[in-house]
Amino acid sequence: MSETGLNDRLVEFVYDENRLLDECRFNQWYDLFTDDGIYWIPTQPGQTDRENQASISLEDKMLLKLRIERFEHPHAYSLQPQVRSLHVVQRPEIGTGQAPGGLPVVSCNLVYMEYQSGRQLVLGARVSYSLREVDGQLRIAEKKIELLNMDSFLPAIQLFI
Repeated sequence: MSETGLNDRLVEFVYDENRLLDECRFNQWYDLFTDDGIYWIPTQPGQTDRENQASISLEDKMLLKLRIERFEHPHAYSLQPQVRSLHVVQRPEIGTGQAPGGLPVVSCNLVYMEYQSGRQLVLGARVSYSLREVDGQLRIAEKKIELLNMDSFLPAIQLFI
């Protein structure tokens, strides 16, 4: 595949991933992760150590699945009425370096909006994707969300950014 073809696939992957979240298709979104995939929201700008420093969120595939099961549970009262989200994605950028899986790191600026029962939350973030090809399909090895205000008070974030 040409570099242009690969870059187009990477960009479309980011758009499609965010669309799944907005459409509450969480099980399909979950399937985008590698078996060892990580969803990470650090607490400090430039943070690189997710294992030995505090994180707002650090979830492996098992924890992601537990959250998704909670979303679907009829007694998840904090999610009633339904929480809705909107991800406004700036065109993803293809990095020059490579992630451990051999593909370039893909990054984008994101405005995340979450609405529930008259309360709207708006967060800005820089999102980086480390992707791998698994059986011919792109998969997320790590999704790192660096919130603009990561080092300040944050209200509860109900859904996935």
